[in-house]
Parts: sequence; C-alpha cells; structure tokens
Amino acid sequence: MLLALLFPRFCIGCDRDDVLLCAACARCAGESQTLRLDGLCVYSCFPYAGAVRGAITEFKHGRRAFASDLAALLLPSVPRDALLVPVPTTRGRRAARGFDQTVLLARVLERSGRIRVAELLARKGERAQQGRSRTERIAATGRFCLQRGVRASGEGMILFDDVRTTGATLIDAARTLADAGCNVRGALTLAWTPKERW
Repeated sequence: MLLALLFPRFCIGCDRDDVLLCAACARCAGESQTLRLDGLCVYSCFPYAGAVRGAITEFKHGRRAFASDLAALLLPSVPRDALLVPVPTTRGRRAARGFDQTVLLARVLERSGRIRVAELLARKGERAQQGRSRTERIAATGRFCLQRGVRASGEGMILFDDVRTTGATLIDAARTLADAGCNVRGALTLAWTPKERW
C-alpha cells in the first residue's frame, strides 16, 4: 500500500491507475500472430506497436516493474505445465541493463505456478540482432550453445523470447536445442515486429 502511494502506477497507454500496461491498451496494438518458421511453430501475442512497444522499450531500458504486467498479459497464452526456455540476450546487453529481460519475464511467469523455466541456452558471441539488416539477421547462425553441465531432455519445451522480428534468433536457438537431442515443441514471444519495420 505504501509503495503504491510513493510510486503510483499508470498505464503507458491510457493513464489507468495501478497498472503499467492494461489489457485494453495491449489489445489496441493489434492481433496475435502464428506462423511456421523452418518447421518451428511460433506464436506471438501482440504486434510490436503502440503501447506494447512503449512498454517493452521501457522494460528493456531498466523499468523492471513492467515485468509483472507484461507477464500477466502473456500468461493466458502459455500452455499449463509448459517448460519455457528463454532465449538469452548478449552479455553486453545484460550488463548494460542490469538484467536479461527475457529471463526476468520468464521467471515472473514461473511465479504463477503454471509453468517451469529452464535456462538451457548460452550465447556464444556478443553481436546482437538489433541494427543488422534483414539479410544479416537471417544469415546469423551458431550463436548459441547449451549451458555448461546441461544435459539434453526429451521433455517438450517451448522457446521464449520478448520480440520476434525475422525469427532467425528463434530458429538458431531451436536448432541448437534439437542438435543436442532436446524436444522443442514450439516458440512463444510477447510481440512480433511488422515487416515494414525490419
């Protein structure tokens, strides 16, 4: 109660109180999208536009408080008892932000008691996708490996990332897991980027 008085929360889209992004403003961004990329079924909840884009940008720039509201919007789309495998960001971005936004969002989702999270992947290199051309994004492969000491599992898992653009990162991560003998059932992202923004 005291925290709410000291640090009031208002929706980034409509100024509704006690939430940083309300469901109505998230829905205004547009419809979800499901597509198949190189055999991987990817479900993305919202277009990376409007208040959703604003909330994700704020979250990535250090406003961790957005994690709980973004997780609440995601939760209905996560299958019960799912095993989520977050796609890690680069060490440089994690150091700059003080956290890995995808891992943090997955851990907040895990608190619902409906899902489990397994941090199986590690980044091999430091180059992020942001700033690359569409051709460079799609051509980038071999960016992931399994975390040290992790063994393959036949249990069905769902890759999880914050924003899907070309899908190249998800495909690369899925191949890494599949090559290690893991069973990747599909992928889930909070948002998808319209093609005109690639």
